[in-house]
Amino acid sequence: MVKVTGKGIELSAEESEMLGEGHEFELIPNQKGMFLLIDKEKLNEKCVPKPKKEKNEEEKEIVIELIKKAKLSDLVEGKFENILDEKQKKALLSLVIEGRVFVFKLNETYKKGVYRIKEEIIEEAQREKKESEDFNAIEKPLGEYNLVCDGFMVIIGKDGASRASYTYEKQIKECILRGIRSFDGNYYLIQNDLLTSYINKSIIALTQKELQTIDELASNLKISKLLTRIICEFLKDEGELMEKKKGYYQYIK
Repeated sequence: MVKVTGKGIELSAEESEMLGEGHEFELIPNQKGMFLLIDKEKLNEKCVPKPKKEKNEEEKEIVIELIKKAKLSDLVEGKFENILDEKQKKALLSLVIEGRVFVFKLNETYKKGVYRIKEEIIEEAQREKKESEDFNAIEKPLGEYNLVCDGFMVIIGKDGASRASYTYEKQIKECILRGIRSFDGNYYLIQNDLLTSYINKSIIALTQKELQTIDELASNLKISKLLTRIICEFLKDEGELMEKKKGYYQYIK
């Protein structure tokens, strides 16, 4: 029990041990006959205001968000800067110097690259590579392609597509897998991280040369022709690409 003695107070041994030797406390009235005893260090921690972000850091965050949300074709070096104001241009330069943002080129012969965020490239590099990510990959019968080895599978016929949609329903809803039916009647099911990676790289390649054959694009991407064809099906579906004639793809700005 705490007892007031003049300007001091008396504590029991247990109370003194509980409060700790040498600690200072603030005594704060709470309700009539009730008081709060608060450790000064804890009180000061609560009261210390969080440091405000520097204006330049705020601009950097805005630029990073713009890069994340923009279409890859808008992130081309020299084009992206045109949508930024002067403060954002300075922030972009700082981000590049710091290594948080850099210009990615699919091929060193390309005159211009696109702005990418470092974390995205690291995640992409850590992804397990598939057999289909090789221009010289041996072609197999369509039914032998699978998600584990190739990152995609080919389903022939409407019934097979319905079964696959049911079997992989959860992964499709969670965007782990994406499916598309092509004009050749096949249904393609592909891992979303693989698809996203090569959609981005395809657009980079097509901004350098807007009309390419399937062989040419596959060679530039360094992946199999079948994987390239699947990527193109999704780009066509998204309105980024048109097939001018069989095997010839035209990029739409």
